Amino acid sequence: MSQDIEKKVIERFVLKTKRDRYLTFIESDKTRGKFISELAHFRDLRKERFDEISGDEKKVIKDRIKGLGIIKDCYLISENSELDRKRLDIDTALSKTIGHGMGTLIVFGDAEIVFYEAEGPSDRWISKQIKYY
Repeated sequence: MSQDIEKKVIERFVLKTKRDRYLTFIESDKTRGKFISELAHFRDLRKERFDEISGDEKKVIKDRIKGLGIIKDCYLISENSELDRKRLDIDTALSKTIGHGMGTLIVFGDAEIVFYEAEGPSDRWISKQIKYY
């Protein structure tokens, strides 16, 4: 199941020229680490599908995901091995990731909205809500 959500993230939010490469990486636990190692300085997101966040990240994220209806948890793809591939309630996920300097993708809903934080302090992005069918 986690591989399905990761595929959706890559298909929807990663540059077309890099998609096949990352989809291949996540097919196996042996190669998945190559994808995870890119997260600290990930430059392959489709930036036109994201807004940069400045200010109160938690508020921006919670406001953005309201459009998804009632969701209680999210899925994490993270350099932090303690969090990677985990489903956590939203407040816990945000408090354990934002500002911790680890490349992380937080996936909300059925990969309809994604939050990305890079290693640096001002490299945080939230995807625009786009309907996928």
